[in-house]
Amino acid sequence: MTQSLTPLLLAGAALLVFAAGVAQRRPSLDERIAARLSSFRGVMGVAAKNLDTGEGVFMNAAARFPSASLIKLAVMVEAQQQIAEGWLRRDTLVPLTDDVKVGGSGVLGRLHAGTELSVADLQSLMITLSDNTAANMLIALVGTANVDKRLAEGGFKDTRLFRPTFRDGRADVSPELEREFGLGMTTPRELALLMERIAEGRVVSRAVCDEMLAVLRQQDVLTMIPRSLPEDEGIVVANKTGGDEEKLADARGVRRHVRGDVAYVTAPGLRYVVAILARQVEDTRWSVDNEALTTGAEVSRMIHDHFRRR
Repeated sequence: MTQSLTPLLLAGAALLVFAAGVAQRRPSLDERIAARLSSFRGVMGVAAKNLDTGEGVFMNAAARFPSASLIKLAVMVEAQQQIAEGWLRRDTLVPLTDDVKVGGSGVLGRLHAGTELSVADLQSLMITLSDNTAANMLIALVGTANVDKRLAEGGFKDTRLFRPTFRDGRADVSPELEREFGLGMTTPRELALLMERIAEGRVVSRAVCDEMLAVLRQQDVLTMIPRSLPEDEGIVVANKTGGDEEKLADARGVRRHVRGDVAYVTAPGLRYVVAILARQVEDTRWSVDNEALTTGAEVSRMIHDHFRRR
């Protein structure tokens, strides 16, 4: 009897060893993201942190990327700092003039000169619609150098604003970097850290951070980080996006694309920040199906599912 069971026992043990081996060989989140990005036609960097457990996900996270409109998050932070210090008032009215109007995203470029907007209005338009004219009006109030000084004091060595929007080649600061990065530059790690500080109430005050998060939650552009997240888990996303062309053309004379998104994601029992940046994107379509957006959405879902399981 014992002898007849021996082959079965040995086979069962072998299956257990095999199963354990399979479990041990299950790809990590980093490996799965790397596998997904191996076919991406461009360069992508990722930084994410679970704010409850401290677990982080970082891939190409220290690389510099053109910030595009993501730098507007730093402009909002500086405006809030100056309001707290008494240099600005959130209800101060600023007149719209024809000479400040620029193209691209937003609505102010289509309004008549003389329209007055409060500092709070400008912040909302700059974030939710990524309004370039609103951004330039705020930058004129707070000062490019002041935005960068505040970033440097906060330990952000690779996140900088170089000029207002639509002023190619006319940098307020660091013209040599502006020639490569355009409006501004940042890294996935630093951008996620800035969002973390807002999420944790470490910019000016908890109340001011809650005000900024309320604006970020009204974001109209949901084409990357929020795009593929579950709709039935009570998920709330506060995010800022950015998109542009590279300043420098490639060998064929094509200016490849830049895309990015940074977000604070909350759900019952879950809080995390994530920044996904892409540059040198070969897909130069401006549609929601741009490869950087769809790839970033897949990576965002991987990160969400991983943190949710934790």
